[in-house]
Amino acid sequence: MALLGSRKEYSKKDINFFEEFTASARKQAQVLAAVVFVGVIAIGLCLAVLAFNLIRNASVSNEIRNLETTLSSEEYAGLELKSMNLQAEYNDKNMYFYTLTQMRGIIESTPVAETELINLISDCIPSTAYVNEYTLTGNSLSLAGFTFSYYDAANICNLFNESDVFTSIPTLTVARDNTMASQAIDDLDYIDIYYTYQIEGNLTRDCLVTLGYYTYADTGIIALGGIDTSTVANGSTYQYSSIVNRQVGGIDYTLSSVNVNGVAVSAEELNTILSTDSITGLANGNVDISLYYTVSQATEGGEA
Repeated sequence: MALLGSRKEYSKKDINFFEEFTASARKQAQVLAAVVFVGVIAIGLCLAVLAFNLIRNASVSNEIRNLETTLSSEEYAGLELKSMNLQAEYNDKNMYFYTLTQMRGIIESTPVAETELINLISDCIPSTAYVNEYTLTGNSLSLAGFTFSYYDAANICNLFNESDVFTSIPTLTVARDNTMASQAIDDLDYIDIYYTYQIEGNLTRDCLVTLGYYTYADTGIIALGGIDTSTVANGSTYQYSSIVNRQVGGIDYTLSSVNVNGVAVSAEELNTILSTDSITGLANGNVDISLYYTVSQATEGGEA
């Protein structure tokens, strides 16, 4: 019967098996120890983050309680009411300022004749003419009288035009006085032949341009300040810049619509005003510009 091997050979195999098993177990133990170490570190980090969040939440909660206690104190009990009262007072003063500037605009737009114009009229009247009556205002001049020549009244108009008294061609009326018409021509002296004349025309004067700033509120349209007024020469061009954005009381407003002499500008004109941040026009008379604003989106977002 053949032998499978000696007892010595079996002993060597057993020893090699146990050595390999021990080495594998040692490696597994090292891997397990590393995993446990990493797990302990991760758990420690999680506990540290949790503890930090608990401490921070406790601190925030404590600050909230302190703030609630402060706001419920007598010092802050009527703060909201005070804020509403201050806002109402601010609106009242703003409207008062608006009213004052509006009155100033009315005064400045009231036509007043210059005193120098009286001396100019006197210089333009020839010695062969006589002024019977005249009416002089800031807008018009009406002059009536007598002259011994049919053409003297026309010469007076020419002198007025050369001195830029009128903004347009005046109205001239000349007629022979027929008081002596019943007498024979041969019996009349040249001094008895005279004419009546009347001259009426609009005077040259400056134009007043006013800018009003408004916004829409729950109570209606309110002013965002006083009215800006400026004087420009009649027939000249006016221009106002930096009108699209406006800040009042810490609130930002954006221009939304424009009215000129009570008439809203077209959409094309409004786009031009918004793109150039200015408004221009020709002053052929007093100009009243109303600028209407709405609260800008950035402010609305901040308040929200």
